[in-house]
This record gives sequence, C-alpha cells and structure tokens, in this order.
Amino acid sequence: DSTNADRPGVVPSEASVGPALAAEFARCEGRIIVTCFASNVHRVQQVIDAAAGLDRKVALVGRSMRKNFNIATNLGLAGAPEGMLLNPREINDYPDDEVVVVSTGSQGEPLSALRRMAFNDHRDVQLHSGDTVIFSATAIPGNERAVNETIDRIYALGARVVTAQDAPIHVSGHGSRE
Repeated sequence: DSTNADRPGVVPSEASVGPALAAEFARCEGRIIVTCFASNVHRVQQVIDAAAGLDRKVALVGRSMRKNFNIATNLGLAGAPEGMLLNPREINDYPDDEVVVVSTGSQGEPLSALRRMAFNDHRDVQLHSGDTVIFSATAIPGNERAVNETIDRIYALGARVVTAQDAPIHVSGHGSRE
C-alpha cells in the first residue's frame, strides 16, 4: 500500500471522527447531508450516532449505502434506534432541522445520489439554502475534478459545504509514513 506513504506522521484513529461529526452537526440548523464511502460502515454508524444525539431522523440514500448498511445490521455490526431510519421518500415529511441524509457520491460519481442532488436530478432530495453537505471522505487521486464540480454545484444551490480541510470529519484508511 503506497497511498499516503509519502506523508509524514500517523493517521488519526477512526474513533476521532465521531466527536468531530457530532460537533459539526450541533452547528447545523437545517438539513445535514453526509457523504462517505458506503463501504465504511463504521463511519455511517458514527453519523447515525451523531444524529441520534440530536434526535434527528436519518435517511440512507443510494443503493450501495442501503445495501451495505442492511448487511452490517444483519451481521450485528451496525444499527439505529427503533423508528430513526426514514425511507428517502419521507425526508420532506419532516422539518429540515430534524433530518440527516447519509449519501453515496463522495467521489463525484456521475450516477451517485449526491451528484444527482447537486445537479437537481434526485427524485427524493433537492438541495437548498440552509442545507449543510459534509464530505466525510477525500477525493481519490483522479476524482478531484468530479468532486470539485459537485461541490461547486452544491454551493450554487445555496448549501454550505464542509470538508476535511474545514473540520476533522474524515481520517484516511491508509497509513502515513510512520
């Protein structure tokens, strides 16, 4: 594994992300949309835990996000309190300050849920002013342009964007030099 081998230091623990997400969530007044890798079940669980701490409902948006979370739940690796999870079609039935969306699309993939939201092409989630979109991932080399285009579109819709450059809401799964 050579990713991050050229970076000095040690990658912080995944456990450090949960408190950072909770702190960021506490600053948000409207809807919170978090995008991360669907395969990072622990990160999705941290988002659910942060949402539970603020008594917000959570909608998992994106096929792989729902699929991976269902598998993790069936294996006893993840879960949500009874009644917390929303069907994406129910998002608009709740006030913005009661909703967290966990979405695929952190890499700007053309057909991903977040990319569709950014281009006003998602059937269940329309981004708007007051929303905060948290990128709990960094761009894989080669995906920077697609990620930046997605972020630009989110800003154009009036939403706020938080990345790992703004807050410690992501740690790499790849070790640094030490």
